[in-house]
Amino acid sequence: MGKRKPRKPGKESTKTATTKIDLISNLPNFLLFHILSFLPTRCAMATSVLARRWRHLWKDLLVLDLDNSEESPYYLPGGRHRFVDFVDSVFAQRTAPHVEKLRLTCEIPMDKRKSSKTWFRTAVGPHLKELYLDLTLHNHQGYGRVKLPEKNLELDLDCVDPNSVICSCRALENLKLTLREAFPTKSWETPELHMPPTLKRLTLIQADETEEFLNDIEELVINTPLLEYLSITLWARCLEVSISDYPNMVEAHLDIDQDKEQVGWVVELFKALHQTKLLDLKLSTMECLLVASRFELPEFSRLVNLELEIPYFDSGFMIELLHNCNMLQVLTLHNREKVSTLELEEPNCWKLPTKDPDCVISHLKIFEFKGYQDSADEHGFVAYLLERGPILETMKIHADPSLGPKYKKCIHKQLSRVPRSSKTCQLKVT
Repeated sequence: MGKRKPRKPGKESTKTATTKIDLISNLPNFLLFHILSFLPTRCAMATSVLARRWRHLWKDLLVLDLDNSEESPYYLPGGRHRFVDFVDSVFAQRTAPHVEKLRLTCEIPMDKRKSSKTWFRTAVGPHLKELYLDLTLHNHQGYGRVKLPEKNLELDLDCVDPNSVICSCRALENLKLTLREAFPTKSWETPELHMPPTLKRLTLIQADETEEFLNDIEELVINTPLLEYLSITLWARCLEVSISDYPNMVEAHLDIDQDKEQVGWVVELFKALHQTKLLDLKLSTMECLLVASRFELPEFSRLVNLELEIPYFDSGFMIELLHNCNMLQVLTLHNREKVSTLELEEPNCWKLPTKDPDCVISHLKIFEFKGYQDSADEHGFVAYLLERGPILETMKIHADPSLGPKYKKCIHKQLSRVPRSSKTCQLKVT
């Protein structure tokens, strides 16, 4: 019996190390789906040739990344029709019940517009969490740019009905809309904007270039009782507006310009914001409120920070407003009145209030006055806050530039002589 040849050291370990083990294919489907979700859809589809098990995996993906931009490594030069056909085939072959994330960047030929509508109908729904669209109609900018991370939607409107996207996102919490000159399109019978009731943050912006072109908005619906943040920049006429109460409001910024016939809804919105903690009203909004029929000011029981741009200063209005802001800690005024107009109109006269507003004697810490023109009414109001504000910490007066440096020094000198209720109040005049 022959002798067995001695085994060479390390031979068995080397053979074991070189044995190929397909660890990825042994993973459960949900992990494979997660891995494939990080790949562009074209790459995920390419895995179908790896093995029988991989053949249909990509069809069940809930994430689609379809990019035909020039920066994409999968860009098809001159292949607009080819890419649209490719996207059509992707949606046609999918077996997944819905889409959770969609990224789509491409140029759509005019004769392929129906395809994009089909993509929208398939993708947009209650399960959609992330959406990024950069679609351009050939020879015409079509849909603008849309970005939706999780429950947030940023929609740049240009020839697109927003309701087809917004209303389908039933769990939407953060919405930013930018209106362009082509919105609302004249082809719509009733151009409308309906905000989903689940919203917690809403930003509505009208782009500067649309000032002379934007059509009337027939109906604006903001029935969003969960809203916590609101910012509106708008001068398109809103013919009918539906507003709810906003008990959870924390921060509101309004820059709204409407004809005198349409200012009623601005007043109602102002009232509906009575629970907010920060309120910022731009000049156009204040003008709407001041030209409206006289109304009872709401009580802002939680308001801490108030910022107003005013067309002129009226201490009577300011005192009345402060009486309704019991918790106010920060007050910022910006007088946008032109100095020359002071000579044409009868100036307002300062009258000492019969009762001090609660916020002045118990909460107001910071007061800032921009565009200060040193009228008797302004001086009386500022001196009153110095005299009656026991916890006032900072007062900043920004004199109107037309007054000149010497006049500013005179303002500082006069206000410095006013006795202060607060021993720690710092007065700054610039």
